[in-house]
Amino acid sequence: MLDHGRRVFIQGLISAAAAGSGMSLVCHAAAVQAQSAPPLAEVDPVVDSLQIISTGHEWTEGPLWVGDQNGYLLFSDVPGNTIHRWDGHSTAVFLRPSGYAGTPIPSTIREGGSNGLALGRGGLLIADSGNRCVSAIDLETRQRTVLVDRYRGRRFNSPNDLLVANNGDIYFTDPPYGLAGVVDSPLRELTFTGVFRITPDNQVHLITDALFPNGIALSPDQRTLYATDRTGWIAIELDAQSQAARRSVLVASSSVGGGGDGMKTDASGNLWCSGPGGVHVFSRLGHPIGHIRVAGRTSNCAFGADGYIYITNAQQVVRGKISERFARIARTAGQ
Repeated sequence: MLDHGRRVFIQGLISAAAAGSGMSLVCHAAAVQAQSAPPLAEVDPVVDSLQIISTGHEWTEGPLWVGDQNGYLLFSDVPGNTIHRWDGHSTAVFLRPSGYAGTPIPSTIREGGSNGLALGRGGLLIADSGNRCVSAIDLETRQRTVLVDRYRGRRFNSPNDLLVANNGDIYFTDPPYGLAGVVDSPLRELTFTGVFRITPDNQVHLITDALFPNGIALSPDQRTLYATDRTGWIAIELDAQSQAARRSVLVASSSVGGGGDGMKTDASGNLWCSGPGGVHVFSRLGHPIGHIRVAGRTSNCAFGADGYIYITNAQQVVRGKISERFARIARTAGQ
């Protein structure tokens, strides 16, 4: 992720600008088109420009920055059953298969590979859609360990996205998107689609069974869990035992023209949500404060320690340098 100071500076500016103006930050600039992929739409000053860094995939997901500013990006190609590594110059296979290991993948499995990625438990954690479990991968040996694959004796649908809390708990979503037929899949053993928590000793707790979830994020104070639902972005207040205390719609999907996918929170608690037309940035109160416009479908995003935001965008991955204008004004405002 972005180093803490830079993230606070950038997000302090966004929050202050939104509060002072009462409107979204909109001031468009031309995007950069790279390689031979379809052109990108224009972007606002949340980023200076966009560039394609990797293309030719089937459906990209789960971007994750590993290391410092000289680190690297991992991302999933879900139907391609591969995790790729981008080192700043080129893309190479990091793990294949990333999910289901049999050949061929059964016709009953719609998405055989990994989806969401996170760092934790001393390695890489994956929402393993193909194997319908949450797994841990050793970054050096690539050895895989299944952490959980069932709730009360019944197999999960197809874990989709996940995160790690400060106390080591893992939160993940479990829609049936990885199964052929989705809700009508004969493989389904759970009668609901849920949001779950895995404790450090691998005990599974249900947070809610009232959503059709996709992306997931957690507030910096660890007290509010966010999940993407068909109705929009949902805020779930957590009690002292990390159980759901109350639930509310933070942003309705109708406000952006459709449902969202993955998301991230920054150090100030703002949400960066993939959705129709790119990445929408909302304050912790659900107010729109920025928009990175990207052509085509976006699935998720991640902050890099190099000052870029990385966005998985259908068959490609794009990145944008977070505007120095934001950082400069934020530094001035913080003095």
